[in-house]
Amino acid sequence: MTPDALAADEQARAAARLRGAAEALSVLQRRAPAEQQRACRFAMDLLAAQVAAADWTPAGLPGPAEPAQRAGYLVPASHQAVLRLARSAMMLYCAELRIADRPGHWDRLAEFFARRLPPSDPELVRLRERATCARVDAGDTSPEVLNDLLGALGFHRARDGEDAYLTALARANLLMACRQRRTGADLASSTVLAEEEVATRTSRYGAGHPVTLVARSLLTLHLLLQAEASSDEAERLGLAGRALAEITGVRAARDRLFGVTSPNATRSRRYEARALLLLGQGERARHCLEYARVNRALGEPGKALDQAKRAYRIFSRHNPDGTSARQARQLIGELGADQALSLEPAQ
Repeated sequence: MTPDALAADEQARAAARLRGAAEALSVLQRRAPAEQQRACRFAMDLLAAQVAAADWTPAGLPGPAEPAQRAGYLVPASHQAVLRLARSAMMLYCAELRIADRPGHWDRLAEFFARRLPPSDPELVRLRERATCARVDAGDTSPEVLNDLLGALGFHRARDGEDAYLTALARANLLMACRQRRTGADLASSTVLAEEEVATRTSRYGAGHPVTLVARSLLTLHLLLQAEASSDEAERLGLAGRALAEITGVRAARDRLFGVTSPNATRSRRYEARALLLLGQGERARHCLEYARVNRALGEPGKALDQAKRAYRIFSRHNPDGTSARQARQLIGELGADQALSLEPAQ
């Protein structure tokens, strides 16, 4: 084997080690913080030993725990395996940081690789997406952030296809940012995105597949949020009617698949209750309020209180002195939530 061939072989082996480490470390996101930090130090030691001279401090990552024992044949910092391992290391490192401090580190890592890779490199695009999502997690839903997420969605649609996993992930990131900002236009946009995801999953898996049911449930949530934010009575009723039709089918499917007491089925019933309340179906809505008492009996007072407060807000919008509003108010009192409750009728 010639020296050049030997060097290429050793470099390929080193890159494979980096890819393997990135895959292995990616499963540690839910481990204890101490374990995550040990894994991060391991990743940095590996990068220091296997990657051609690169200072990781400007990239927002900590330096290696030990002085680097460099390999004879080093992988260039522009290699995709390096980016993947650095991304895994950053996810582990950020676990010990405040949410508000994370975007700066992700931005530095993205800029580090932007100086080494072309703008259209798929791995760089994904890294920029992750940096943008860190800003959303920190509460930034500025037009710049939403434009970046929209651009990422367009990139994946063109490169990967409408029904690809990365396209679905980009759509979910944009949907989450729109929902977090919650202007009327954002809620309408997020509903459209949720509809697209339902159509894609229905075409690929069928309407009753568990993966599709998740998307249909998410669509219901966005329809309900849009309805609750609307000041137009006809629009509110139309959106609530669509939400009820969707979630009724989802709930029936989840009852069959998982059982009537499963968390998924219970969540679907809560959405049914919200839709019924919005539609003004008093008797059926009051029946659904019993779910608050069920949640309390199951040891979930937070969920029970949230549902009872939501019922009161909706009832009081129409008739704050009516029977339904009084029942909701009584239920809130039964839950012992008199600390920080605001029972003024919704405006």
